[in-house]
Amino acid sequence: MEWQQLEYFRAAAQEEHFTKAAERLSVSQPALSRSIAKLQRELGVDLFDRQGRTVRLNRYGRSFYARAARILQEMEEAKLELRQLQQTQFGEVSLACLKSLGISFVPRLLGSFRERYPHVSFKLHQDSSSAMLEQLRRGETDFCLSAVIDTAPEIAWRSLWTEELFVFVHRTHPFSGRRSVEFEEIADEKFIALKPGFSSRALLDRLFLENGREPQVVFEGEETIGVLGFVAANLGIALLPRIDGVAMKDAAALSLADRSPHRTIGLAWRKDRALPAAASLFREHLIAFSQGTLSPAERGAGAFPR
Repeated sequence: MEWQQLEYFRAAAQEEHFTKAAERLSVSQPALSRSIAKLQRELGVDLFDRQGRTVRLNRYGRSFYARAARILQEMEEAKLELRQLQQTQFGEVSLACLKSLGISFVPRLLGSFRERYPHVSFKLHQDSSSAMLEQLRRGETDFCLSAVIDTAPEIAWRSLWTEELFVFVHRTHPFSGRRSVEFEEIADEKFIALKPGFSSRALLDRLFLENGREPQVVFEGEETIGVLGFVAANLGIALLPRIDGVAMKDAAALSLADRSPHRTIGLAWRKDRALPAAASLFREHLIAFSQGTLSPAERGAGAFPR
């Protein structure tokens, strides 16, 4: 059964006249008749009853038309969806990002982008850096906005900005009130940390490994806000970046004077995968937005992100 046969059959059923259906489809009437005759042979039943110069669907034809019409409608909608995905004004972008960036940066970024392109929709994913990169490798997302970690050869990476990690302590901690501490002062402290796979946890483990020590991690979490909540409850200290949009009344942030750990936030995508037009446009907007090079009109409601 060929796709063209379904289109010819639908036109004939709607026009109830082979000649009119052929004119509508810009084909010859004999070609349309041959196509429908072949379809009926394949199905093993006649689909039409002739009434003079017109045709009417019989009970077999009515049953087949209901399903054929749905199939053709689905295909037309699929074609429209693909056309929209190839247009910069439409389409969908799938973005995986760090949960901490989802508090302030990503909402302002998407607000800025959608002011210019309101018909582009987004699917957002949040997880650890390693999990998000695995999603990207499997083709489940268009982009991964996270901290730089080891990437596969098929992954392209664009660094966007670098941010310092601070030692967060409770406001009653002996270090509170100071501007900085040194590594040896925190080496024996109890730490609240994100689970392995998150970039800040990798930096914490690396910091201790480089100094021949091992951190005392007493609680592990999957949310930066949750980790800070444990610090605010005076259950330990943490090594984290400042989170834009989060006020910590019961915790203080101190620099690590002799080490100054930093993490680099960047954008990753697949080198070997052609991006839809809307996704390519979003990538350029994200890079410009993160570097503060958009004009006020292009930024819209979003300001410089950090």
